[in-house]
Amino acid sequence: MVIPDAATVKAGLLSGSLDLALVPESDVPDLKNAPNLALAIAPNPVRHGLIIQTRDPVMKNQALRQAIAAAIDFPELVANVSNGLGKPNNSPIYMTSKYFGEAEKQGFKYDPAAAKALLQKAGYKGEKITILANKRSSVPSFNTAVIAQAMMQAVGINAEIEVLEWATQLDRYSKGNYQMQAFPYSGRMDPALSYDSMTGPKDRQPRKLWDNPEVQALLDKAMVVNDRPRRQAIFDELHKRFLAEVPMVMLYNGIVGGAMSTKTQGYVSTVMSLPRAWEVSLDK
Repeated sequence: MVIPDAATVKAGLLSGSLDLALVPESDVPDLKNAPNLALAIAPNPVRHGLIIQTRDPVMKNQALRQAIAAAIDFPELVANVSNGLGKPNNSPIYMTSKYFGEAEKQGFKYDPAAAKALLQKAGYKGEKITILANKRSSVPSFNTAVIAQAMMQAVGINAEIEVLEWATQLDRYSKGNYQMQAFPYSGRMDPALSYDSMTGPKDRQPRKLWDNPEVQALLDKAMVVNDRPRRQAIFDELHKRFLAEVPMVMLYNGIVGGAMSTKTQGYVSTVMSLPRAWEVSLDK
């Protein structure tokens, strides 16, 4: 079986030879005004963010990490890197999860003045902070790094970007060998698994971001508790601690883009990021 590339898929949709296809968010601007097409856009559990090595001599300072979060204008950054399709989400729990409650809707506050005050509190002396990124077309890593760098520099943070091939960047992530990275996490349907992908002991698992025994104990409890209100309370507490400790600056969830001919009826994009043709029909 030959899997067509994105350019072939887009051409097929525009010509009418394809009735339905998943499309990358980068193609949405070219397709949204096509007279013979309709779009179905939805968020998925993929997480795009800036991950931080909290054992780095510079980045271990919590006030500095808080300053970085306060320096980010999330609506502006997300709009730019997602072609206007994404919405900011500072929680590791994806936006359409049943566990994305009022607590999870609370996020980092863009406040350049507060960022500068936090830099003073941290005793920051202009040390260089390197953001690793890649230029894969399927993820907004490089664009995220460029915009975040500008916002960090605007409050006095000496941020630089190092562009790597993806395999090298992933290896650096796995070994914990970085200060910051513009990095995507694949989707996890359950919130406990979302937190588990980033939480744990760095001595045994260097790829982990958040090494806090109290947090790990809460997460372990969330793995075995079945009662939904009790689980929600645990996730609410984890989110509160996540915003305070800033092991990662979570930005937004990924985007599922579906494009279809106007004769296609009943199709919706889903959180699973796979096309489902259940109860989909074609007008004759």
